[in-house]
Amino acid sequence: MLRQAVRGARLYYAARNPLGSQRAFSALTPRGLDFGGPNDKVNFYEQDGPGKKKRRVDPESEEIEERREVEEELTKLQEELKVLEKGPFAPDSPFIQSLPEHDRTIALEALRKYEEEQGTQEAKPSLDDVFDEEMDAMMREEFEGMALEQENWQDSARQQRRIAARQASEARKLAGTDSHPYADRFRKALRHYNGNTSDERACQNLWKSYRRCKQAIPDFLDALPTEAMESIWQSQNTTQVSNTVRSAHLETLVKDARSAGKSLATPQILSYIQALHHGGATNLALEEWEAYQTELSQEKQDLEEYWMLGVQLFAAESNPQRAQDIALAFLINDKSRQPRVLIPVIIAWGNLPGKEPEIKAWSLYLQLKTFLGTNMTMEDYDVISIGLLTAGRLDTAVAVFKDMMVTGKTPTNDSTAVYKAAIGLAGNLQASSINEEAVNKVSLSVLTMLPREFQNRFFFASWMKKLIGMGQVDSAALVIELMYERGVRPDSKHLNGLVAGWLREGNPNSRDKAERLAWSMIQHRINAVWKRYEPVKPTPNLEVQHQKVDPRLIPQFLKRDIPPATIETFSILLLHYTRRGDDDMVKYLVKCLGDAYIQPNSYFMNHLLFAELRKQDIRSLWTKFQKMSTSVRPDLETYACLWDCAKLQYDRGRASFDVGFPSARRLFAGMMQWYSQLPPRAYKDTKLAFSKDLYDQIVRCFCLSKDIPGTLVALNSMRETFGFTPDDTTARMIVLQVARLAGVPAGTPKHRLRRLSSTPRSKENIAQVTRLLELLGERKSMALKAQGLSLEQLDPYETQQYQLEIMGQLLRIVLSRTDGLDPTQVEDKLDRAIAEMGLQDIDIGPPLGVDDSQLL
Repeated sequence: MLRQAVRGARLYYAARNPLGSQRAFSALTPRGLDFGGPNDKVNFYEQDGPGKKKRRVDPESEEIEERREVEEELTKLQEELKVLEKGPFAPDSPFIQSLPEHDRTIALEALRKYEEEQGTQEAKPSLDDVFDEEMDAMMREEFEGMALEQENWQDSARQQRRIAARQASEARKLAGTDSHPYADRFRKALRHYNGNTSDERACQNLWKSYRRCKQAIPDFLDALPTEAMESIWQSQNTTQVSNTVRSAHLETLVKDARSAGKSLATPQILSYIQALHHGGATNLALEEWEAYQTELSQEKQDLEEYWMLGVQLFAAESNPQRAQDIALAFLINDKSRQPRVLIPVIIAWGNLPGKEPEIKAWSLYLQLKTFLGTNMTMEDYDVISIGLLTAGRLDTAVAVFKDMMVTGKTPTNDSTAVYKAAIGLAGNLQASSINEEAVNKVSLSVLTMLPREFQNRFFFASWMKKLIGMGQVDSAALVIELMYERGVRPDSKHLNGLVAGWLREGNPNSRDKAERLAWSMIQHRINAVWKRYEPVKPTPNLEVQHQKVDPRLIPQFLKRDIPPATIETFSILLLHYTRRGDDDMVKYLVKCLGDAYIQPNSYFMNHLLFAELRKQDIRSLWTKFQKMSTSVRPDLETYACLWDCAKLQYDRGRASFDVGFPSARRLFAGMMQWYSQLPPRAYKDTKLAFSKDLYDQIVRCFCLSKDIPGTLVALNSMRETFGFTPDDTTARMIVLQVARLAGVPAGTPKHRLRRLSSTPRSKENIAQVTRLLELLGERKSMALKAQGLSLEQLDPYETQQYQLEIMGQLLRIVLSRTDGLDPTQVEDKLDRAIAEMGLQDIDIGPPLGVDDSQLL
């Protein structure tokens, strides 16, 4: 009922004001309406709230007020129009009235004379009659300019309103986005990332948060700021992730930016195309490259990168002709650009079958050398030679490597010099003078012919060594095949390098090829020696199981007559099997070593010992050492392994123990005897190779043995022989050992030995021994001062001797107090240790004084 009453009131008001505004007015719903005669009135009331008096209102009051204001405005405009019609020079015009009295009189007199000269008209003069033609044109131009400014202002206002509306819409979207919990997590991830591309975890969290927001928030992409999108792009365009993942993420970002109507910067477009190429989608990358060609080719700052990327894409897509056309046009337009853009094109030509692509590749290679000149680096030669070698272009690959070898040595053997001599060109060689017709006419085999001085195994060995060092083991295997084709027989060192390189790669195919090659060499060795020494016995057939691989992956040279195995071959396989813990293959390899009539060397013996050490089999290690050392001379690495084993033996807190293993004195005596019998050159090399780690290990073993006299003798012996002296590490080991001697009761179980070092009593003992060492240092320093010297004035040798004497005094005092010996008995005990350790005429420092034994 109330709704019908309001509707009736609006119809009544519209009937009385057919031309008036149809705007609804603000009023409360009337109590009731009753239409009667034509003179009946409708009354309206409003009430502010319950309990207040009703107030009568007139619904036409607002309309009447607006009509009055409009009439006043029209009256004002009519008066202003009348003033304008009179003109600015009328006597009562505002302009004339604003002039001073004197100026006004002069102006009115001038206007009167002007009217008399021009004549008066019956009608009232208009603006066009007052001004002359020049003034009229000027004013018309001014009014037209004002109209144009008015129109422009209106257009600008409309544009500003549209911008404001769009910003308001984005603000509303952003306000809705910011209120979502995922948006808060996204902002935290963005702050945590903060441009640090090396933080892989932060990059992953930012990407995960971005995906969640995109899926859960409808207007997230529209409200995402440009800076945030750039940060996300930067976080995903890193080397921390694989090429496939990077390509997929960048592709997603591109689609999101396009869906939100946002443009990408040129570096982002280039990185996106390059990521597609690296991710394996070269076709899609080419499509994107072609799509952006018109746009990106106009960007001068990124023009070079764009065209170089196009050359790479066409070369990777097996379209070297298009890549070559782009590259050469790119280089001709600007001589300062990098000619290395031709390298992928050369490799792409080499990958195509037939003779013509090889000619094109060689012609382009000569042009590259001409462009670069002396700026061609070893990396350039490596990339081209490996690419051609992998493509099966062995002749051109070896010619490129030859150019690298003769660089700066024999320029007459360089390929550009050979080309000039072949075509009879005098003077400097230009890139424009190199063409495929000339190469085809001269013959490619002549241009790539290897000089006689390079037809030997040393040349190919240097190439293989370089390839294996670069991790290109399969390419090095192709060099072996090239050697067979050139009539150069490889030796065992070449093949051993391949075996070691394949094993370092670690993948199953490479490991299988390495084992096949190594066991083939071993079989050849056994066949040769058994034909010579055991002609009656049949040659054993080595049956080694390998994983089934594609026969095409097996190098061709494995089917040829290969050189026999050496001890190096056995050592490489031994290291491989011991690291894998394959004991059965290790035993089988040792048996085959005997069948091949090859004596093991120290390298082979050491790895057998280290295999036993990893298993903590002390008895087996010592037995193998005793057996093999009768025919194999140990080296420093052998004794390093023995001292590592001794640490297990003497550490009573460990379970490993063997009664047959020698004591620390006997082991040290054996090492010093071996060292004294070395040839002069090996003696010098061993002294240089003796390390501080081995020194600390020997001291640690004597401390674990609780052999105070042996420790003192070993310290002085290694000081005299190898030049090592005690330092802070040595002092700490001796202090701990002395404190343990005083704090560990006899018969303490092994499982409690390691805990005693953390007991209060042990800490107290360590503090006392440390204090004793400091007192000895102070006494020694005071003795130096009495002689007029200071510690700073000593040379390095005297300083080392000073430290050794302090440590010797500490050990003598400990030996005297623990065993209750006087200084003479202490020296007798040290002499017995010297004799047991096989040392003669060694200086172990001064004996104890009268007051020294009272310090502890």
